[in-house]
Amino acid sequence: MTAERWPGTPREMLAARVASSPDRVFLRSGAAAITFAEFEQAKRRMAGALAESGVRQGDRVLIGMSNRPEMVIVQHAVAQLGAVQVPLVPGLSSEELIWEANHSGATTLVADDSVAAALRPRLGECPQVRECLFEVEAALGHEPLEPEALPDDPMAPWAILYTSGSTGRPKGVVLPAAAFHSGGTGYSERFGVRAADNALQPTPLGHAVGAVNIQCTALHTGCSITIVDRFSPRNFWGQVIESGATFLVLFPAQLNLLLEVQDGAPGPGEHPLRMVFTHAWHERFRRRFGTELKMCWGMTETGAISAGSEPGYEGDGPEGYIGPPWPLAEMAAFDDQGKRLPSGQVGEIRLRHPHVMLGYLDDPESTAASFADGWVRSGDRGYIDDRGHLVYLGRFKHVIKRSGENIGAEEVEAILDPLPGVAESLVFGVPDPIRTEEVMAVVVAAPGAVLEPVAVTDAVAERIARWKVPRYVLVVEEPLPRLPNGKLDRVSARERYDPTDAWDRSAASASA
Repeated sequence: MTAERWPGTPREMLAARVASSPDRVFLRSGAAAITFAEFEQAKRRMAGALAESGVRQGDRVLIGMSNRPEMVIVQHAVAQLGAVQVPLVPGLSSEELIWEANHSGATTLVADDSVAAALRPRLGECPQVRECLFEVEAALGHEPLEPEALPDDPMAPWAILYTSGSTGRPKGVVLPAAAFHSGGTGYSERFGVRAADNALQPTPLGHAVGAVNIQCTALHTGCSITIVDRFSPRNFWGQVIESGATFLVLFPAQLNLLLEVQDGAPGPGEHPLRMVFTHAWHERFRRRFGTELKMCWGMTETGAISAGSEPGYEGDGPEGYIGPPWPLAEMAAFDDQGKRLPSGQVGEIRLRHPHVMLGYLDDPESTAASFADGWVRSGDRGYIDDRGHLVYLGRFKHVIKRSGENIGAEEVEAILDPLPGVAESLVFGVPDPIRTEEVMAVVVAAPGAVLEPVAVTDAVAERIARWKVPRYVLVVEEPLPRLPNGKLDRVSARERYDPTDAWDRSAASASA
């Protein structure tokens, strides 16, 4: 069924799939297998529990849960009520969780495991959160709530996904309901996903891949999703073989990590994985494991709407080749004056589509800066070839991509700068063969202060997620380089400061 003919909101898509394929398995986790019909009943029970707690149409609901089927059930129960989901990613510090909870304006919290442990003692700092549901399994025993005849407005807010950007705090990307449909059907149709396929989902279900792309693909095609708690190179191939997984999304850093695993890694034809969706061609991975690679590029701000390689692509394009855009999407490169560039000329990649984000929550300035005449500005470098296909060449933004996680440089600087003895700091990414990039911090010591890198990273680790903590710390006394307008000169800093001169947290841990 084509994207144009398929129902356009999560509620409509789930209802259509339950009606057409009630007995097909939707979610797998360990020994559990949940059909679409069983999922629908569990979703209605959860919706009943949420409605009893006071959730109504338009309300915002924080969902802080580990990767398991109950997370997906809660997400669709929130949609049944016409409310807006706000996923909280496990692993964030309590400070980060509290900030996102308060910024979102959500009035209800559904949480388990680490998120509940981090937030429960500090709920007094989230005064707008009036109701909390920590016993998720008990809620699934509630009397099922029949879906109301709510208007299915495809452009109504459906989810708020927080993503790190080039400013100090993560931004809340407000996605319309139609983004769910448009962000996933491209995967189904461009890459040939079939009803018999089974997607492995090792990345957080609150990120765009898990919340949008993979779930929409399953509803569009009737395929299954196997949920695992996290990506583990050591356990990966065992999970693939045991579950029968046939495709998944992986970041280039994760492909590198899998190549490091020798013991128990299968060869071509010794596993069921037939496709990996990623954004950089990796010939070594393809040869070693005999798995097709499908190129794709997208952003949370575009509703995960993407470009992707055409059927039969074998890596014969130029470095950074991605492919044509999804249906209804248009891509172009622009110069720094906002002029659209002809094919082959490098500039900032921009995308437009009817179902991109509605904007950043309560941030009109950043929203205005991210849109230009209907185009979403990516901050990424690239060009459009003479066929209209995207070639991606990296980032303009001050965002560090470490193992698939976006880390805002200014976000880390905002933690470093207030530390005792720190005059100022500058954070940037440095290339890494495994993680794609690692975080490096240059810290200027205040006059008379003695800064120990290990103490600096320990202090940062108390305030921020572990994957954002700098690996490299260089303590200097001279001022940081600046541009004539007074802003930090990040380009010059990258050339001036070398990670080989810095203290290496990983090396220090290995020798301890």
